[in-house]
Amino acid sequence: MVFIITQYVGASLSWLLLKIFTNFEIRGLKNLKDITRPFIVVTNHESHLDPQLVGVALFHRPSLFPLRYMTKNEFFRIPIFNLLIWLCGSFKAHRKQGIGKSLLTPTRILEKGGGIIMFPEGRIIKERPQLGEGRRGAAILALTTKAVLVPISVHTPPALVWWRFLTTRPRVIINIGQPFYLDNTAYPDFSDENTYKATGVIMQKIADLYFQYDYGIKEKRVAERRGS
Repeated sequence: MVFIITQYVGASLSWLLLKIFTNFEIRGLKNLKDITRPFIVVTNHESHLDPQLVGVALFHRPSLFPLRYMTKNEFFRIPIFNLLIWLCGSFKAHRKQGIGKSLLTPTRILEKGGGIIMFPEGRIIKERPQLGEGRRGAAILALTTKAVLVPISVHTPPALVWWRFLTTRPRVIINIGQPFYLDNTAYPDFSDENTYKATGVIMQKIADLYFQYDYGIKEKRVAERRGS
């Protein structure tokens, strides 16, 4: 219950701030109705604000709260901040301690019918427009728990810092895709080959959403042609 309250309040405040200080848009809201529990949100990773942005997107269907997500172990060593991120739904990633230990907590959450956020890239990708290489965690979780996958792409300006909100209204877009399942018959075992293949499917779903937004590439090309 504590996660639901803090996340709902946090998502409400984040939505309000985004509406005031950014050109904010959520696409694909109709796909929220198709999400069933347990579920895994899989999204690209552009900034430290991504978990909050996903929370704002799912704020339109509050029954999906609470959301849980992995966070670096180092963040839990910072007094007060560790309590804050815990209240926001984070849990330790246990990086470099084996994929089995890293997936233990999210597996338990999903087995209880929960919802988690996964960033298959495993790190923030600062370049635009670009996706990183997918890691196998989300695919393994989906195959072992039979959870539905919810692809989302987030689009934020590079170097997203507070002063940008004061000098300009940056464009922030969240694109929600149609939920899907990984067909276990296509991946009869959890070998590296099969889990990497499943990861490729997940990353393609994210890419299909991500590259719908051109980051101003079309406008830049038009300007370049005019200047030549």
